[in-house]
Amino acid sequence: MELTKGLGRAFAGSLLFALPLLMTMEFWQLAHSVERYRLALLVVAAVLLVIGLSRAFGAGPGGVGVGGYLADAGVAVLAAVVAATVVLGALGVVDPLMDWRAAVSVVAIETLPAAVGASYARSQLGQGSRRPRMSGYGHEVFLMAAGAVVFAANIAPTQEIVLLAAEAGAVNIVLLAVLSLLLMHGFVYSLGFGGQERSTDGFVRSFLTLTVVGYVAALAISAYLLWTFGRFDGTGFAMVVNETVVLALPASIGAAAARLIL
Repeated sequence: MELTKGLGRAFAGSLLFALPLLMTMEFWQLAHSVERYRLALLVVAAVLLVIGLSRAFGAGPGGVGVGGYLADAGVAVLAAVVAATVVLGALGVVDPLMDWRAAVSVVAIETLPAAVGASYARSQLGQGSRRPRMSGYGHEVFLMAAGAVVFAANIAPTQEIVLLAAEAGAVNIVLLAVLSLLLMHGFVYSLGFGGQERSTDGFVRSFLTLTVVGYVAALAISAYLLWTFGRFDGTGFAMVVNETVVLALPASIGAAAARLIL
C-alpha cells in the first residue's frame, strides 16, 4: 500500500513540475532537433540529480543506504517517464505504438523537470516523509543547483530567451545580473518568508559564499541547458553571455526558493 502511495505521489509530483512543459510546443519540436548525444547527457544529468535528491532527503525506510537512494531515484525516474508518456499520449503529441523513436525523444527531453518533481513529491510531500538529514555548505549549494534546474528547465526551451537576449544591451545585462543577486539574497535573508535564514556570518560573507556561489551555479546550469537545446549554435560570445544571464534570472530565483523550501 505504501509503495502504491509513493508511486502515486511521484506521478503527481511529475505533473506538478512538468505539466507546463508537457503542453509547450517548443519542447516537442526541440525533441526532434536536439542532437542525440546532448539528449543522452540531459537524461544522465537528470538521473544523477535525482539520485542526489534521494540521498539528501530520502523517502522513508527505502531512502536509507546506497541501495535505498538508488531505488528511490529509480522510482522517481520511472514515474516521470510514465507521467510524460501518459500526458503526451493523451494530448496526441506522441504515439509510442506508431513511432516509438519520436516518442522516446519527446519523453526524454521532459524527464529532467518531471523526475525532479517526482523525487520531491516522494520525499517531502508524503505523510511521515523524512526531513533532510544532510546539512552543511555543500548541501546548501546542491539545493540551490536543484532549484535553479527546475526553474531554468521550464524556460530554457522558449524562444523568448533568445529574443530578450538579442534585444538586451550591455547595461541591461549588467542590471539583470545585479537584480538576480539582490533578489537571491533578499529572498533568503530579508523578506520574512517561511524558512528564512539568519546571516550569522555577516552580510559580506554570506553574500559571497552563498548568494554569489548560488548565482554562479545558476549561470552554469542556464548555460548547460541552453547549449543542450541548441540555443548557442551559430551565435557569438556576446549572445551566449546575454542568453545565459537572461535565463539565470529565473534560475537564481529557483535557487533561492529551494533554500527556503527545502
